[in-house]
Amino acid sequence: MNDLLGLLAEIAVGFTGFAAIVSALGTAPSEADQRLDRLRLRNLVEMGIVIVLMAILPLVFLKAENAADWAWQVSAVLLSIIMVAFVFLHGGRNRLARVSELAGYSLVGALVIWTLGLGALVVLVVGLAAPQLIPLDLAYVSALWLMTSILGVYFIRIAASLLTHRLDLRQ
Repeated sequence: MNDLLGLLAEIAVGFTGFAAIVSALGTAPSEADQRLDRLRLRNLVEMGIVIVLMAILPLVFLKAENAADWAWQVSAVLLSIIMVAFVFLHGGRNRLARVSELAGYSLVGALVIWTLGLGALVVLVVGLAAPQLIPLDLAYVSALWLMTSILGVYFIRIAASLLTHRLDLRQ
């Protein structure tokens, strides 16, 4: 599990770094497009930081003696709280429609993001509530993988948007 957590942290750093480079090199033609690009990049950076920190946290806890019993529980509870906080901090009444409109995602894209996020939370809660069904360490790593998938969707959307802007500018 330790190798998987390290890999997840590396992937998150890679997506975040490349997205920052792509955003720095790209320019949006209008103020509205620039706002969308900033929102997309902010979402990606926030998610990337959370994934890196939450991938490292259990490793730090596991360095303590006899920590295996509580390291995964504490990490899973913290990750669950952060995931719920993301929903409320970025939320609103019509969050799905607003995300689609603001971030330039199709409704299908927003549904994919929300399904991955909800799936991560469900896996984590099942791991906490019924570790005999899904061992907590496996649930934790699975939730981080699903969150990394969301990071990939954000990255693809940022890159596609900026490439589209560049192609529009050439015509």
